[in-house]
Amino acid sequence: MIVDAHAHVWVLDPQKYPWNPIGGYIPQEEASLSRFLALLDQQNIEHAVLVQPTPYGWDNSYLMECARGNEERLRRVVLVNPLSAHAGLDLQSLIQNGANGLRINLHLNPPATIDNENFMTLWDTIDTLKIPVCLQLTPLHFSMVRTLAEKYPSIKIILDHLARPEIGSSPMDSPFQDLLELCEYPNIYVKLSGLNYYSKQKAPYRDTWQLLSAVANRFTPQRCMWGSDFPFIEEHWSYAQNLETFKQELGFPTTELEWILGGTAGNIWWNDRSCVED
Repeated sequence: MIVDAHAHVWVLDPQKYPWNPIGGYIPQEEASLSRFLALLDQQNIEHAVLVQPTPYGWDNSYLMECARGNEERLRRVVLVNPLSAHAGLDLQSLIQNGANGLRINLHLNPPATIDNENFMTLWDTIDTLKIPVCLQLTPLHFSMVRTLAEKYPSIKIILDHLARPEIGSSPMDSPFQDLLELCEYPNIYVKLSGLNYYSKQKAPYRDTWQLLSAVANRFTPQRCMWGSDFPFIEEHWSYAQNLETFKQELGFPTTELEWILGGTAGNIWWNDRSCVED
């Protein structure tokens, strides 16, 4: 079984689903659920995790609608304003209506502006709800991640896109070594995704492969997961080629690939380890 642990969907229908970009980006082309499901079918991918895109901001309406009728195949990771006094209540409502996890875009705010009472109250709610939380961040936020991992050991914390290393990073660079040291916290997981964000090269981004291997080695494959970053992957590479590279080119043994391509995400989001053999 293969799980795409990171994908975004949206439609160009601002009357029904208005844009409210929190990162400044507004799409010019559609990335509909039907288009994404067609890719999953073509690649024989059984499950996927849909992550609320920043152009919709805190309005998760399209994301929530996408999984209706597809609840077994799809999981929904929502956004709420982490600095709002109502963030916890907003998150509770979304989870009650079928959401499965939360994403926090730490990279949009300096650490000092995030570390406040509302933010920590939100984490208390996450802990109560027992849901995973995905973090989009940079090495500037590692100190905060350490604090959160220590305070909330039962929360599965997933670092998106290899925690966004600096472009052209090598495994021995100090910030990347700081990422590897986070492996000491058993509740921290890493998405092996978004290679284009930290590569100096064009696809297949060979200069990032040693970073992926280093993370898988330190965190273990049981705490690493592949994600396509659809639809962005289709803008600069291809969905199929990205997946094939992980399967054939990166040098992961079959037993490790079973975790990276499905087992880890299946265990987190579906409580399912049936795709790997003990």
